[in-house]
Amino acid sequence: MAKKWMVGLVAALAVVCMAGVGFSAFTAQATVNGSATAATMGLIIADYTTSGCYYNLNTPGAPGNITLENENAAQTTISLVVSNLTPGINCRAYVYLENTGSVPVNLSVQLNTPGTDGICTAFTIDCFDVDTLSGIQAAGWQWWNGSPTAGTSSYAYSNFATLAPGHGVWDYIGVDIPTTSTETPASAAFSLVYTAAQEYS
Repeated sequence: MAKKWMVGLVAALAVVCMAGVGFSAFTAQATVNGSATAATMGLIIADYTTSGCYYNLNTPGAPGNITLENENAAQTTISLVVSNLTPGINCRAYVYLENTGSVPVNLSVQLNTPGTDGICTAFTIDCFDVDTLSGIQAAGWQWWNGSPTAGTSSYAYSNFATLAPGHGVWDYIGVDIPTTSTETPASAAFSLVYTAAQEYS
C-alpha cells in the first residue's frame, strides 16, 4: 500500500512540475535594447607636398617651380601653381585625401583651369599637359580660341577610389609643357576640387 502511495505522489509531482514549466514558457518576456546612429560622411585633404621639377620625367633638379595651397575651410579644394616652366620639364605634387566619416565613400575630383590667371598667350600650341593618378589626363590645353585669361575648361573624374572610414589615399599630380610648345617659359594656376559620395553596393 505504501508503495502505491509513493508512486502516486511522484506522478502527481511530475504533473505539477510539467505544468509549471509550461506556464513559465508561455509567460516569459524578452526585452531587446538597441540604438541607431546616423552615418556621417567626411573628406579632408590631410596632407600635401611637392617633389620639384624633373628633366625628361626622371632627373630631378630641373628649373621651374610648383606649389600647393589649401584653399578652403572644408579642406577639399587645393590650388596648384606652376611657374617658369620650359618645354620638356615636368613638375610634381601629391595630395593625401582622408575619409573622416563613418561610412565608405567614393572619391571624385575636378580639375579647373583658372578664370583670371593668364596661363598661355593667344595661339599657343600645346601649352600644358596635366595628369593625375586619380584619372584626369588633360593634354595640350589651348586657349587660343578666346582670351587666354578667361579659360573656363575643367576636367573631372568620378569614383577613382573607394575609401573606408579612417583610411586615405595619395593623388599624384604632374604638370609639364610638351617639347612642342611655343610657350616658354610659362606659368599657370589650377584648382582641384575633391568630393565624396556614399558608396552603395
